Amino acid sequence: MAFNAGALPQPSNEYVAWVDVMGIQSAMSRSLKISANFVFKLHIAALSAPRDQVQVYPVMDGFYACAPRQEAILAFLRFVFSQVAQEFVGATQPLHRFIVRGGLAFGPVIHGNEVGAAVDPRLEDHDDYKSKILLGMPIVQANASERLAPPFGIYIHESARAFAQAGEEPFHHVWWKWVNQENSANWNPLLERLTAHYEWCKQMPNRLIYDLPRIDAHQKMAAEYFLVEPNS
Repeated sequence: MAFNAGALPQPSNEYVAWVDVMGIQSAMSRSLKISANFVFKLHIAALSAPRDQVQVYPVMDGFYACAPRQEAILAFLRFVFSQVAQEFVGATQPLHRFIVRGGLAFGPVIHGNEVGAAVDPRLEDHDDYKSKILLGMPIVQANASERLAPPFGIYIHESARAFAQAGEEPFHHVWWKWVNQENSANWNPLLERLTAHYEWCKQMPNRLIYDLPRIDAHQKMAAEYFLVEPNS
């Protein structure tokens, strides 16, 4: 039985974010319980965030989040990052601290729950399964951009920087900052805590399975991200 791609619904232009836990492979290699703590706390933050117009697709140690409007996706990301930052600042044991980062892109996507039986009748009775599928170029762009983000930062792919819908403020920088008046208490201590955390990591790179050059690079990115003016 043929799959009829011609019957796919028209894609819709949306913002797509990819957010995940940094260094989850080394964390999972060391401890199931510690890595579970990291992964589930990130997903709990996503579940607790305002999701008006936002659809979330969890994937292991991270998630994709989509929204048709910039305001909706940024409100969602701001909440998630603020919550995880609060966890990081409040952790008393270095081994219990985890860091997230993300990428944001814009473009045409198709949500699996929109794909009907005309595409393939075998999909008709599997709405729950289809709802976990997301297709589109912004997914790749957001995922690839994440590695360019600093710790606790979000990298804005050129697809989102080059385009602003009516009534939306264009992005002016490759890094978007989630700080505002409401969450500044979670933002303000981060650079100091991150600096101390990376100095601790340097004392045991082999135990953490974390190469020294990567520790230095992440520490420098964090310093640059937190010291420049917000969203300049």
